[in-house]
Amino acid sequence: MPAESTDDGLPLKELTRLVRDLTEPSPAIYWSNLVGGLVIAGIGIFLSRPFPTAILSGSPLAIFGFVAAAFAVYRLTYFNHEIAHQARKLRGFELAWNATIGVPLLIPSFLYSDHRNHHSLEGFGTDSDVEYFPPEMRGIKGTLALVALSFLLPFVYVFRFAVLAPAAWLSHRVRHWVDTRASSLGILGLSRRAPPTAAERPSWRGQELACSLYLVVLAIALVTRRPPGGIVLQIYSLFVAVLFLHSIRVMVGHRYETEKYPQGRVGQILDSYNFTRNPVVTKLMAPLGFDLHALHHLFPNIPFHNMPEAHRRISAALPAGSPYHAAEAKSYFAEVAHFMMRRPQPAPDLRAPAE
Repeated sequence: MPAESTDDGLPLKELTRLVRDLTEPSPAIYWSNLVGGLVIAGIGIFLSRPFPTAILSGSPLAIFGFVAAAFAVYRLTYFNHEIAHQARKLRGFELAWNATIGVPLLIPSFLYSDHRNHHSLEGFGTDSDVEYFPPEMRGIKGTLALVALSFLLPFVYVFRFAVLAPAAWLSHRVRHWVDTRASSLGILGLSRRAPPTAAERPSWRGQELACSLYLVVLAIALVTRRPPGGIVLQIYSLFVAVLFLHSIRVMVGHRYETEKYPQGRVGQILDSYNFTRNPVVTKLMAPLGFDLHALHHLFPNIPFHNMPEAHRRISAALPAGSPYHAAEAKSYFAEVAHFMMRRPQPAPDLRAPAE
């Protein structure tokens, strides 16, 4: 029986009771997905060698291997988002993910630990939300920026941990700047955030040190062992491919209709998408529950593997005209095209009017 609507368009208390049993993550699913993804990525990297010779020669197996590796690593990177929401319930998973993905790709989990501000009623869509496109960056300008950054960000991340981190260890002033201006994964790269609390500081410093030492080991290996240039190019190309896929997903992370004003829960849902058609494509392009992003903003603590069932229950419980149903989108790539064709808007003037 459909739930009765409330003044804000959603019976939140009823819906909370409806999905209460879906909020616990399954360690077996998380660990099997992590291990499976690493295996697929490793096989794909192996099949695409020698790189780029095999790709340029048109070898179907090499092309398939590179594409499979790119999508596998792309999916694995999104566990950073799951860690931001579920780390306390998954013993040891954050450490394992950092060791296999976060540190090797220079995107350790502490860079995304401020993600919950994106869900807050005070932060979403405002200047403090580094995961939301400002009006002046929407459309072709933002698209070109995302594509360009796909090629540049690998060097930015290397600079962050090879240069800025050691400098921060030597200077308190540099340390404060690095902590507050280069320690958050915003949509356009490293962004501003609050400095770490006393409880967070050991984890931040440990992950940062691991990334820096990893780069030292890589540098020594490059100098002493002189690996073939194809291996270096393969790693860089894989990194670029993952960032490019991420850029496309960012374009439809939201509708980006908010102009720096806080949004309530319903406002966040209406500014988000649920993609339920073409499930194979959308789950490849928007992995780990990002295909149901409106649902995620309604219930951020539901783990990715329970989101399809939560969506089924909520959709059945709500009337057809509810705000939740309004978040449904027909086509992933149609919405990508819509973002690209938008005209950027001037930033709104939020100053109080003169009396």
